[in-house]
Amino acid sequence: MSDIIVGLDLGTSAIRVVIGEFAEDNSLQIIGLGCCPSSGLRNGAIVNIESAMHDLKKAILDAELSSGQEVSSCITAIGGAQIESLDSRGFVAVANHGNGSREITKSDVDRVLEAATAVVIPMDRKILHVIPQQYTIDGQAGIKDPLNNIGVRLEAAVHIITCSVTSIQNIQRCITRAGYGVDSIMLKTLAAAQAVMTAEELELGSILIDLGGGTTDVLVVYKGAPICTASIPVGGILVTNDIAIGKGISFETAEQIKVKSGCCWEPSLVGADDDVIIPGVGGRAPVSVPKSDICNILQPRMRELLMLVREQIIQKTTVRQLSGNIILVGGGAQMFGIVELAQDVFNTEAVRIGIPSTLGSAVSEYRTPEYATAAGLLASNIDKHAAKDYNIQKEKSFGFLSGLAKFFKDFF
Repeated sequence: MSDIIVGLDLGTSAIRVVIGEFAEDNSLQIIGLGCCPSSGLRNGAIVNIESAMHDLKKAILDAELSSGQEVSSCITAIGGAQIESLDSRGFVAVANHGNGSREITKSDVDRVLEAATAVVIPMDRKILHVIPQQYTIDGQAGIKDPLNNIGVRLEAAVHIITCSVTSIQNIQRCITRAGYGVDSIMLKTLAAAQAVMTAEELELGSILIDLGGGTTDVLVVYKGAPICTASIPVGGILVTNDIAIGKGISFETAEQIKVKSGCCWEPSLVGADDDVIIPGVGGRAPVSVPKSDICNILQPRMRELLMLVREQIIQKTTVRQLSGNIILVGGGAQMFGIVELAQDVFNTEAVRIGIPSTLGSAVSEYRTPEYATAAGLLASNIDKHAAKDYNIQKEKSFGFLSGLAKFFKDFF
């Protein structure tokens, strides 16, 4: 395998590329970044292959120029409404009846995972990941690694993530038509979790919320494994539209105002004398409005979005307390006041912004919540590079799930 690895995040608002290089000791360093506004995606799905292809080529070219390396293939991510998930269980006999118990081997683990995936999947969907939640050996539950344990019967509880076949094909076609190969495709929230979550957060139970432009994707992990994935077809673009309509300005101007002057918490957080200059349209003179006016537009929409996330988690999980954190990533995580708003909606102080961990690189621009997915795509493949193991369809041992640890106080 090449010592160069490339993570490609195809977002609704922007396409981001991170290039990493493996050293001789298999450590990874970020050596190049690229970013380009996205015009060919909607709600996380490709709707115009030509536009998406043009934008991703530009983003990759920027990354090549900054790194001095040529890109031939990449790892990419998928999210949005085309993702669905379910829990399943399977069991196998380790030893024949009457022959006693024996050590559990990798073959036994493979067999029980195959049994757990024997579920009916619609023809228009395919399995993206199969992630073990826990194993049970002869009635003893809660086992993370069953290898070399003695037993007669092995059971596995798994979380199965499926995706739309058409969406996968569109992503692959877009990238290959641009002249690059596709090494693997991964769920974007799993990648982001790899980059920003700690082992304790994974074990004790945490929620990752990816506040994207077209969608808001959610991943809930507990005891080291995903227990819920969800996607809300609402993102930052809708918030920008509210500003554009409310103030009678262009979308581009509204986006600039949202990024530079937006606040989604209390209007009192912005100074009473702080104003925003609204450019005039068609020769009309610019208008000065209080920043609190922008806050009054942003706050209800962002609160509504986080409430939708909360409702999805309540519907799809049985866990009512989590001891880790709520981690916010994506472009929306940089909005002023978002942490305070999330604390209020979820009734917990345990909210933070997800910053990708340092990968031993002099390049630091990737350490923002916007690059969580792209950086996570690289981080999730460090172990695979060392082991030379590239099974992308069934993640039977997922890097960040190897060991995982203040419950949100009944925020449900």
